[in-house]
Parts: sequence; C-alpha cells; structure tokens
Amino acid sequence: VRAPHLFGYVKEIDRSIRKNLENKSFYELGDLVGWSGLEKQYESFLMGKRGTYFYEVNASGREVGPASELEDTRPSPGDNIQTTIDLSLQIYCEKLMSNKKGVILLGEPNSGGILAAVSSPDYPPDFFTGLITESEWENIKNNPDKPLMNRYIQGKYIPGSIVKMITQITLLSSDQFNKDTKQYCPGFYQFGDRIFGCWYTEGHGDLSLNEAIAASCDVFFYKTIKQTKLQDLYESFKKFGFGSKTKIDIPNEAIGLVPNKKYMVKRYGKYGWSQGVLLNLAIGQGELLVTPMQVLNYVNLLATKGLSPNCHFVFVDNLPPNSHPVLKNEIWNNIHEGLRAAIVSKIGTGKKADIDVEGFELYGKTGTAENSHGDDHAWFVGWADYQDKKY
Repeated sequence: VRAPHLFGYVKEIDRSIRKNLENKSFYELGDLVGWSGLEKQYESFLMGKRGTYFYEVNASGREVGPASELEDTRPSPGDNIQTTIDLSLQIYCEKLMSNKKGVILLGEPNSGGILAAVSSPDYPPDFFTGLITESEWENIKNNPDKPLMNRYIQGKYIPGSIVKMITQITLLSSDQFNKDTKQYCPGFYQFGDRIFGCWYTEGHGDLSLNEAIAASCDVFFYKTIKQTKLQDLYESFKKFGFGSKTKIDIPNEAIGLVPNKKYMVKRYGKYGWSQGVLLNLAIGQGELLVTPMQVLNYVNLLATKGLSPNCHFVFVDNLPPNSHPVLKNEIWNNIHEGLRAAIVSKIGTGKKADIDVEGFELYGKTGTAENSHGDDHAWFVGWADYQDKKY
C-alpha cells in the first residue's frame, strides 16, 4: 500500500520550524514532527515522549559511567491510531489508478468511515525520508501532473451532472413544481439570445423528472429551474456541505465555491451577469467548484436520507458535526428512484455500472464536466445496498 497523501510524512525540526510550532516547548532541534496527512493531524497522539539518560564524565569529557544521583527517564512511544481504511480495498484501488489521473473515494455512508482513498498520480512514500537532491525536488515540484497535490481534498473541480440531485431537491421543495409534468428536450434550449445545448444533441424527447435524472437530460433542468431563484439553489448546495470544509481528519482541505447573487455581483458587476447563471448551475457547470471529499459527503447524505456522520479516516469517539439536511421522505424517495433508474433504466447513463449479483442494488449518477485545461472530466458517484449495508 502507498497512500502517501493520506499517511503523510514527518520532518526534522530546525530552528525555523521550531519557531513556528504551537507547542515549541515539547520539541528539541533534531526531533521529528508530523508535517502532512495523518502524521500531522494526529501528531499529539503519535509523538510520544523522549527519555533522558544521565552519564558522568571526567574532566577531559570522557564518559565514566551512569550518574547515580540522577534518575533516568524512559522514553515512551506515542499512542496507536486505528484507521478506517480496508487494506485490500486500498491496494485494489491503487492498482486501478496506476498510470491514471484522478481520485477514488470509497466509504460507508452509515458510519462516515472511508475504506479507500486514492489520489493519482502520487509520490513514493519514502520520498521525504533522508536527503532529497535539488534536481529530485524540482522534478516532482514542477511535474505538470502535480503528484504532491492531494486531489481528494485539495482538487477543486466543476462537478457537472453529479449535482443534478441538488437541483432536483430545489425543484421538489417548490410548491410551483410538479414532478410528473413532462418537459420536451429537442437537444437544445434557447434562453434570451443564448442557446444552451443538451449533452445529447439529438434530443431526449418528453421526460419526467426521474427520467431526466436517469438520462441526465440538461434541457429538462434548464426549463424547470427558472421557477426558482439563484438563492434557493445556493441554499440547497450549502445544506449538503458544498462551499464549506467537510472537516475531514487530514489537514489543508480546500473549500470549493458555490456562487450566489452577492458573489456574482462582486465578480462581474451588477449588470455583468444574467439569469443564465442559474441554468449553468442547475447542471453543475459555471462557477461552481467542489472537492471529491465534499462529493463523498454529499453522496453519503443522499444514501442515508441526511443522517450520515462526518467522513473520517481514524476511529475517534467524537466526530465533528455534519450537515444534516431535512427533507420530506417523499423527496428522499424520489431521489433514490431517480438514481436507481440511472443504473437500471434503458435510458440510464450509468447502466454500464450495473452488476449481476443477487441482493446487490446500485444507485448512481454519471457526470461530464468541462475542463478549460484539457479533456473533459468524468465522474461517477453512487452507493450500493448489499446485505443490509451501504457502500
């Protein structure tokens, strides 16, 4: 197993490092301190206590034996921590991501525990042990694939269609919306003087809400989101933890971005943006940015109808509180029906993910997100119900 972004590494303390430590009195020059990942997050548990041995020396500085009047203190190791990681799953996921760029996160919605976490490409776990040559450091630091970046907490990505369930929730929470009313998709939608295309340019035809989730139709959401306000959609995103840290137990987590009216006015001026922003956000495009860890938390909340605890890597007694969105049960059921249809329906964009295992029910959503730096990003999110558990 590698998982260098998760486990992190330690650093030897010099004067400049010691000067900036919060508990500097605990450390001497030359000690090791956790510098990233779990090593940093759980430093106070892992560090242990140094021991002291007293020796007598003669006038020339030569050691002559133990100092009998001073009592030695034995060193004590730090505490052990137990992670939620399943070793075989972690190794399997790392193999899947070999020579690929991206992220895999696998967890248990009912507990919030993370079973496997891969950010690829990564770096050798022993890279920061011993001396690093300047050329080695420059090579890894300037690598365009950014192996040092932990993509699952620091990567900020446009989510695309995987957040259409947020739009679905916003619509279902409105009295003006009827989930059984079908909308016609000709493959595009004209809004003012702009044409908004559907990913399926031939058009989906008439679709209900659940069919629109299954087929990931963009036009359905362009047409229906106009019944709501930007602030309503913004509030739905915030309820599921987007635009905030998940409080995952490794440091340096990014926040991402959920735009609202105030943000758009500040960035583009009062007249520099239009209601078209709402249409883009409804299908997970535009200024919206999410981290994969936020997405895992969001899927956990969907799977558990808002009850999932916080995502975490280490078994602890007290987890930070998670956001717990409260929705009518019929809305939760509608979401589950749509995500099941995405896997089992003829028009489902996730039907390739279905597997024939008795008692295994998969719920999922695909997404394609535009990427200004190259190829589009591909997403798959979902959960499986199997043997009374969720994964």
